[in-house]
Amino acid sequence: MKAIIFDCDGVLVNSETLTAIAYKRVYARHGLTIAPKAFSAMLGMKQADILANLRGEEGGLLPAEASGELTEEILSLLGQKVRHTPGLTAFMDRLDLPYCVASSSDVPRIRLSLATAGILDRFEGRIFSSSMVANGKPAPDLFLLAAEKLGADPVDCVVFEDSVAGVTAAVAAGMTPVGYIGGEHLPPEHDSKLRAAGAREIVQDWHAAEGFLRRGTRS
Repeated sequence: MKAIIFDCDGVLVNSETLTAIAYKRVYARHGLTIAPKAFSAMLGMKQADILANLRGEEGGLLPAEASGELTEEILSLLGQKVRHTPGLTAFMDRLDLPYCVASSSDVPRIRLSLATAGILDRFEGRIFSSSMVANGKPAPDLFLLAAEKLGADPVDCVVFEDSVAGVTAAVAAGMTPVGYIGGEHLPPEHDSKLRAAGAREIVQDWHAAEGFLRRGTRS
């Protein structure tokens, strides 16, 4: 293992619960009700892909002109409340491998989340977004770009992901996906979904992640 790729939302920062609130509020303003299962099925996807597929229980999609309204609602909540996941900074302080963040969110949102959580300085110059590639997760494009920028062979990269779409993308990229389930937004059965998608290991917290890396770098 020679490089680490982190997803952002739900891995580096506990943002998914806030994002779900934003979606619920904005959809409701337009007369739409979101079923929790429908929203959770789209974790890890970029906003444009979510809006193209996430229907309210009434059957409709959010109007295209409301995309900006949704973005504003999300950024407002993230800028006020988002925090990094527990134990992350101590874990990162001990890392001796190059790393980056590769997220389905756009760059301004990634930077806002990292800055609000107090970890932006750790990722300057190594922030990659689905807006930089043709296809977002579950396609491998974003992770392959991240590996290229880190100067690492995909087979030598470990990806920490909380979503089925992200794990699927890591598998398609030929990388080692690790399912991170320490985010506050995940249901108890989520680990089995990540394993089914191809996660090599499931970690509940960053202490367990460190143990996995130690075993991997010795092998």
